[in-house]
Amino acid sequence: MAHSQQIRAHLHQLGAAGDEGQVIAFFDLDRTLIPGYSAIAVLLEWVRGGNKGARGLAREILANINQRGGGKRYTGLYRSTVRAMAGVEELEFQQYGMRAFERNLEASIFREARQIISYHRQLGHKVVIVSAATTYQTAPIADALGVDAFFCTRLKTRDGVLTGDVEGGLCFGEGKVLAARRYARSVGGSLKNSWFYSDSADDLPLLKKVGHPVATNPSESLAAFAINRDWPVLRFSSRGKVNLESLLRTALTANALVSSVAAGAASWMLSRSRSRAANSMTSWLGDIGAASAGLEFEIEGTQYLEEVRPAIFTFNHQSYLDSVVMAHLLRHDIVAFCKQELTDNPILGPILKAHGAIFVDRESRNQSLCLRQAGEALRQGKSLVIAPEGTRSASGELGAFKPGAFYLARKMKVPIVPVILHNVSDALPKGKLLLRPATIEVTVLPPLMPADMKNIRQLSAELHARYCACLADSMPNNGVRVTLEAPLFGE
Repeated sequence: MAHSQQIRAHLHQLGAAGDEGQVIAFFDLDRTLIPGYSAIAVLLEWVRGGNKGARGLAREILANINQRGGGKRYTGLYRSTVRAMAGVEELEFQQYGMRAFERNLEASIFREARQIISYHRQLGHKVVIVSAATTYQTAPIADALGVDAFFCTRLKTRDGVLTGDVEGGLCFGEGKVLAARRYARSVGGSLKNSWFYSDSADDLPLLKKVGHPVATNPSESLAAFAINRDWPVLRFSSRGKVNLESLLRTALTANALVSSVAAGAASWMLSRSRSRAANSMTSWLGDIGAASAGLEFEIEGTQYLEEVRPAIFTFNHQSYLDSVVMAHLLRHDIVAFCKQELTDNPILGPILKAHGAIFVDRESRNQSLCLRQAGEALRQGKSLVIAPEGTRSASGELGAFKPGAFYLARKMKVPIVPVILHNVSDALPKGKLLLRPATIEVTVLPPLMPADMKNIRQLSAELHARYCACLADSMPNNGVRVTLEAPLFGE
């Protein structure tokens, strides 16, 4: 079963479960909500902080992971790691945890995990993380996901300094059962009406106790156990490890980006037409770039991409790969609005300059030059491509829309065509450099015509709401894809 179908089937199962009383969804952290192990990300920050002992700990933890260490081996390693932290200020480790989250962990959260958590919340379920990881790994992720509670291993401190001991027992094995049972009682629920998502056979004590165990990205031993017990098995594909294929795809896509400039230059030499040269670059980037990156497309509303031109195409910014996706969709006669900082990018900067992009200094109050350039491009029959958020979100949450695109559309009397990118970050998350193949889901909404552009700020807010609704619409309700009945912009 394809991964997206697998997730839809699971969400259907959630909606049909019919549990009575307060339902709780418990989630393990490492390899369940994120690929890999959060401890490595925090230890990396400790190494960067100049702690020599952290290098040895990192090697020891990696060796344990490679040997599939669990049980007593895991608890012994955990306690030796905690002892090595003795004497470190707790505030320092909190900072390491936040840096690890911001640099690595936030962008690594599985999109499928976010979908499942969101749907549990829609159904009125409590969502709880229960993990053997420390507070410094768990708290930032719990906050980002908006869970109701989290239980993890807490470290003892004295006068703000780590003592090298654990506060109580490890939140591991039976420790997770105790934490889950205690929470269920506090909210009037029960383990019988609870779900638990985990990757590890070490979590069998709790998996056996809940009414709905779900083996999630399971180890070989847990997968075999789950299949034998007829438990559902989920495998998430939106994030992954670096491998030779991702390295090769990244190299090929970078080559395609550079080659697009060469294609444009060759076209200009033959035709002496800047417009033809720009279109050659766009088609080369969209076709060869997408193929090199391993992108396939599922597009709803394709007809609106060519229905009315010139136009202003708005899109939600998810990844540096958005440029390849938008080039693939629009193909010709487009000019991109870009932030000024991209002129310094060694790969994208030259491409965007050669393509005639309009660069915006977001710190400047005077945008008259950008508006003149945009107006001239539209008068020449070219369409503009604008991300109204202005910047990307690692979590995938949509930022507020700035009204500039609407003012420009109204002034120049051109339509706005909303393009909604559902999952470009699956192929290249924020802060990552290596590509993964993915099927990019795109929704193109009908054009908004200039005659409908009266209250610009209200229009901007309503389009933002429609984007949010459409992104949420990718998750089925009780197994059936939701069709939004609300008219666009209150028409």
